[in-house]
Amino acid sequence: MVDLNKALSYEKYMESSTKEQLEIYNKTFISDENIVKLKKLDENINVIAFSEGYCPDCNVSLPMLKRFQEINSKISIYIFKRVGNEKFLEENLGEARIPTFMFFDKDMKALGVYVEFPKELKERIISEKIDEKKKLIEDYRQGKYNLLIEEEFLDIIFSNR
Repeated sequence: MVDLNKALSYEKYMESSTKEQLEIYNKTFISDENIVKLKKLDENINVIAFSEGYCPDCNVSLPMLKRFQEINSKISIYIFKRVGNEKFLEENLGEARIPTFMFFDKDMKALGVYVEFPKELKERIISEKIDEKKKLIEDYRQGKYNLLIEEEFLDIIFSNR
């Protein structure tokens, strides 16, 4: 396991953010239906996030995770750079892709993992021709699939409840 004491908070991570990253965060919102679900969370959730500021996919999903935390303070986020943690990711997940979010309960029992894209979108990307793949990824990076991210995060968080 990584040393959580060496993790960055979201605020510390964003200290070196770009204008574009801040704009993405400001445009990221949770659906009303999912806000209601999140407010019902009554147990602590720990999320270990691996991210890099240059990664456009991280810049879409990490603000979503922060919005979750703003809605329910029982969600704790521990951010690590991928650089320097590739071996940990490869040993634990078989790959060192970003963003990677590892969800744990209050006792650090694994709940699930989100890697790079929502599963539903990943399946679509895999099955499409190259031009359509590019379009799907572009749309994802513009926030058009944020609801899929929300729902996948919620599915992981509430998987054992």
